Amino acid sequence: MRPPRQKEDIPAKLLSTFKQLISEGALVPGARMPAEREMASNLNVSRGSLRQVLKMLEVMGVVSQRVGDGTYLNVAAPSILAEPMEFLILLDGISFEELMEARLIVEPELAARAAARGGLEHLARLRQSLVRMGDSGDSHAELIEEDLRFHRTIFQMAANRVCSIMFSIVHQSLHKLMEVTSQMVDLEHTVKLHHRIYTAIRKGDPNEARARMFAHLTDAKDLLIRSSEAQSQARLGDRLTTLSIQNPPPRRAKQG
Repeated sequence: MRPPRQKEDIPAKLLSTFKQLISEGALVPGARMPAEREMASNLNVSRGSLRQVLKMLEVMGVVSQRVGDGTYLNVAAPSILAEPMEFLILLDGISFEELMEARLIVEPELAARAAARGGLEHLARLRQSLVRMGDSGDSHAELIEEDLRFHRTIFQMAANRVCSIMFSIVHQSLHKLMEVTSQMVDLEHTVKLHHRIYTAIRKGDPNEARARMFAHLTDAKDLLIRSSEAQSQARLGDRLTTLSIQNPPPRRAKQG
């Protein structure tokens, strides 16, 4: 007796086909893909199956579907990695402390390479971010955005796309934490640490750039620890208050 024939996994085959087309250069980043009807006919699949896979690719960040214009293969690799890495961090229970430790391991070396490899255009961007950070005033959202842009520029200067993509995503994962820690110190403190990194990179001194970045990240890690401890104490206090209200100690019955 023949074993039962397994149902063909059309979506998986379509995903594999799209990966092959990209690897062969038949589909290039930024290019407009053929119309849905044409693609379905050429691939010999239903439009429903194709539409399902295109939606999956859109969620993954591989393609963008523009109403009235068509489907485009995305250019930016970070958009493709962002969602899976966010889920990886959530599902594996990766802590903020681990993310900060990863930054301490890698980012000082990226700063050193930026000092050795960076050009005038990148230096101008760093300087611009510093100015905007200083002008952010009470706008923590603007401060954080420029902080992230400052570090992304350093990653680009280091000229290693793998590290640039991965650590840009790590930074985005720390965004909410930065909203808290940025309010724990005054603006001058934050700008000063970043200005020291900029000065070392502008001088083209890899050793100083490495040391300045390490000092900045150590400071950020200390703020993280203080913030976590404060939040833990607040949660404990709230819980104790709740328990004391909901579960008052039983009253002893009077004797006699």
